[in-house]
Amino acid sequence: MVKCFLLLFVALFSYFSLFSQTVLLSGKVIDKTSQEALYGVNIIVNSADELLTNSKQLGTTTDFDGNYKLALYPGSYNVKFVYIGYEEISKTLEFEVGKPVVLNVELFQKAEIIDEIVVSAGKYEQKLSDITVSMEIIKPSAIENNNSFDMSDALNQVPGVDINDKQPSIRSSTGWSYGAGSRVIILMDDLPIMSADVADVKWNYIPVENISQVEVVKGASSVLFGSSALGGVINVRSAYPTDKPVTKISYFNGVYGSPKDDRFKWWANEFYNGLNSNTNVLLRDEVFYFVRNPMYSGVSFSHSQKFDNLDLSMGGNHFIDEGYREMDFEKRSRFNANIRYRSKKVNGLALGVNTNFMAIDMSDFFMWASDTSPYLANKTLGAIVPTQGYRMNIDPFIYYYKPNGAKYSLRTRYFRTENVMPTDTQKNSTAHSYYMEYQYQKVFAEKWNFTGGAVYAPSTVQANLFGDHYSTNLAGYAQLDVRFGRLKANVGMRGEYFLLDSIQTESAFNINMGDNSIEIPIRPVFRAGANYQAAERTFLRASFGQGYRFPSIAEKHTATSLGEVNILPNPRLIPESGWSAEIGVKQAYKLGNWRGFADLAIYNQDINDMMEFTFGVFNPTTYMTFQNTDTVEPVIGFQSQNYGDVRIRGFDLSGTIGGKLGRNILTTMVGYTFNDSFLKEGVDTTASSESPLLKYRIKHTFKGDISLESKRITFGANIIWRSAMKNVDRLFCDERDPETVDPSNYAFFQLFSGKILPGYWDYRMANAKRNYLNLDLRFGFKFSENLRASFIVKNILNREYVGRPGDMHAPRRFEILLSAQL
Repeated sequence: MVKCFLLLFVALFSYFSLFSQTVLLSGKVIDKTSQEALYGVNIIVNSADELLTNSKQLGTTTDFDGNYKLALYPGSYNVKFVYIGYEEISKTLEFEVGKPVVLNVELFQKAEIIDEIVVSAGKYEQKLSDITVSMEIIKPSAIENNNSFDMSDALNQVPGVDINDKQPSIRSSTGWSYGAGSRVIILMDDLPIMSADVADVKWNYIPVENISQVEVVKGASSVLFGSSALGGVINVRSAYPTDKPVTKISYFNGVYGSPKDDRFKWWANEFYNGLNSNTNVLLRDEVFYFVRNPMYSGVSFSHSQKFDNLDLSMGGNHFIDEGYREMDFEKRSRFNANIRYRSKKVNGLALGVNTNFMAIDMSDFFMWASDTSPYLANKTLGAIVPTQGYRMNIDPFIYYYKPNGAKYSLRTRYFRTENVMPTDTQKNSTAHSYYMEYQYQKVFAEKWNFTGGAVYAPSTVQANLFGDHYSTNLAGYAQLDVRFGRLKANVGMRGEYFLLDSIQTESAFNINMGDNSIEIPIRPVFRAGANYQAAERTFLRASFGQGYRFPSIAEKHTATSLGEVNILPNPRLIPESGWSAEIGVKQAYKLGNWRGFADLAIYNQDINDMMEFTFGVFNPTTYMTFQNTDTVEPVIGFQSQNYGDVRIRGFDLSGTIGGKLGRNILTTMVGYTFNDSFLKEGVDTTASSESPLLKYRIKHTFKGDISLESKRITFGANIIWRSAMKNVDRLFCDERDPETVDPSNYAFFQLFSGKILPGYWDYRMANAKRNYLNLDLRFGFKFSENLRASFIVKNILNREYVGRPGDMHAPRRFEILLSAQL
């Protein structure tokens, strides 16, 4: 018995001694071209040893410096290095006791455009070709080449995206809502950057000098991003340092050219009588004007650098715009910094803080004085609103990536906005937003990717304009992505709770408990999608997503006036909901040195109880539509109302191509969007014409960009064409046949329009069917690899264009840009 025990002990000791002697596999993974360390590369190890054939797959990931370590038993293994956007590398290695293996790997980045890496589609890194929704990407080079010092300028060049008076719309999801509310959520580094009071975005607050890329998701995305993502998502992602320190400095100066119609040139000498020849300025209404064309200029810098395990990137911008419209000026200063520390003791742990601050002194131009003086303000309406204030956000975060593929993150944001109106303190406001999101992500067996998270977002607002309010948003979400060969699919859901003062989310669940029932005030939304690789370069996709949007504080509670125009609150305003679906195909192609892709998407979006500002006659006490039995004097104005159920359908067609043309590099982008938006039932009697198209929407849009680059010289052109805006508010212009409408109503609209917006009625009657065409040209010269200059002409055709009523766009502009990289 003792001998048997000894024999068994020796056998077990020998067995475990053999396999307790592990061999260390280590190394570093870098980009073959840039020699930069690659973080998050998957190292997948499969054993070729018969003894371990049935053992589970082993693996790890690279740390922030591209390093990896993995202990293996002796034997033969296949080691595979997998990183999104890079070519895979596999090696078969023999491991022997006492002989550690060091394997350094250089991965080659794929050159295909469809292999671009994106995050916003599913809150994790994916190839552009693998996602199930439509997405566009803006690279920093596109922003720099066109000197887009305001992010809205860059977004206006994206197919399917329109910015009307600074309000974003994706596929006609939004018209013009007087600056309140948005169906497109704007993110900075995956966190919302919408103000707590108006739920809008200030595009000049986004630090364009420190961007890695901008991702635009089209269609309802509320499952992953919440309430305001009913129409889509715009996510601005900051740039982090690489192994080599980089400093960029740029300066530009621009001048507004003379408008085609000399009557618009308010700064001309003959326009005023009070010329002071000694100072070469004009004095009018106690405001000084230079006797020359207005100018604008800006200077920016950015610096990024690694200090051992500390990553630092920062930037700043100072901008001055004298304005092409009377008293319409802007002065701002902005500074941003991103700091990230990568732990040495705990592999995969990182923590840091991002911050951005902007101080601004500006004026908002609301409506023109007349159609013959569109660059002068209508002072009877107080149509120039001087504003001072600042915005700031502080974003602490912590990430932890485990070697087994699990990822944990906690991201937070404090966002404060303060607006001070020097001439009207009743419009002052301060808003505080707090945002906290915990997220867990795990990859299983290389096929399954689970993403789940929870959000807590309270806010407070102190404002004379719409009172003091508080809100709370709670949400939980989950999404599962799976891959079966050529098929990728996902399904997700979100539960959302919203509280504004004492009004909370309508109950969507009821639990019956005998004679009683418990209401759970949570709004659920769902999404699903699939992507199938039909051929090597052909990808088919389909997706469905629900959306839900709560009214902003401004939409529900704003009470103010501009002359005879009143903006009225609506305490009865309810949330809107909807869904969107699309089918699409992305076809990549390669013809010699020419590469690119074409993308077609056909979509439909339904929005129920859509909130839109609507003109009408109201009871000033109840804020309801005025009735003949009311005993108070009526007021005329605009109010956000549940407009009705609408449908938006259409298609996007876009494509890119790039390659060598002789010794030059040619790249082009084109996109066409067709939108048909209408009420599902009834007729909009507040619209200016009999066209069923929703107000302030564009039916046809074409956008294109071409760039030709040689060793030292670059040339480019950007074009935007839009069909005429079919409908505005009937208050501003009634284009219906006078014989088919009530003569008294027609006369009333014409009289009132003449008071609040002189000349617009006649101007629209003469130009309502005019399409819009804008052409920008740019020319650049490289003095060296680190210094270049550009000359840019915007609106070179000097075309007039009026977006929303009373807002004529700028005439031709000339810009000189100098940029250096150190």
